Amino acid sequence: MLFPYGEWVILFLTLLTWAEKKASRRFFLLLTIAWLIGKWAEISIAVTMPWHWHFARLAVMLVFWVWSMRQAERWLLPLFFTSLIVGVETLFFVNEPGVFPYGEWFFAIALVLVAWLSAKSFWGTAAALTGSALLNQAFVRFTYDGIIRYIALPNEFTWNFGVGLFTAWAALALGWQYYTERELGRTEADLIPSKSSGTYEPSEESKLR
Repeated sequence: MLFPYGEWVILFLTLLTWAEKKASRRFFLLLTIAWLIGKWAEISIAVTMPWHWHFARLAVMLVFWVWSMRQAERWLLPLFFTSLIVGVETLFFVNEPGVFPYGEWFFAIALVLVAWLSAKSFWGTAAALTGSALLNQAFVRFTYDGIIRYIALPNEFTWNFGVGLFTAWAALALGWQYYTERELGRTEADLIPSKSSGTYEPSEESKLR
């Protein structure tokens, strides 16, 4: 892929959090450091096998997975379900490649739904999806060596879909939080005059008496 969408999204969010001094800048700093270490490994470590190892992306996914597991209330059962779906997807594409149109999108949507229904939280869903993707990379690498002669780990679809999904999800959650806080502030502001008028009327009545 000529344009690394996922990398640019992470870089932009890192610069944004540092410029605005947000609480999440430590998280994005860890992701950036992981990416730099992985990129150094890609340059310095010579891989003779025909597998294309994206160590930078794998490092980011690993850090994101660990962070998600620490934040999630439950992640083990969602990870089990999503790993089963990813395994079925891999078996399907290896044995019947190209038969099912838009198969990647179909399985991706099914993964998100299963992860969300079983985790019921953002970080639980993130831990399940990222963990199942990483486990599947190892599964594909050590199981289908000799069958699949060339594959990118992780592939472009998994990487860009994951970064786009979690970024859009977090942005919508922040937008909804901002909207609810704004509406709550308006409601409280509307209640203040009514309370003041309510306390004003008895005082006026006492003066009249």
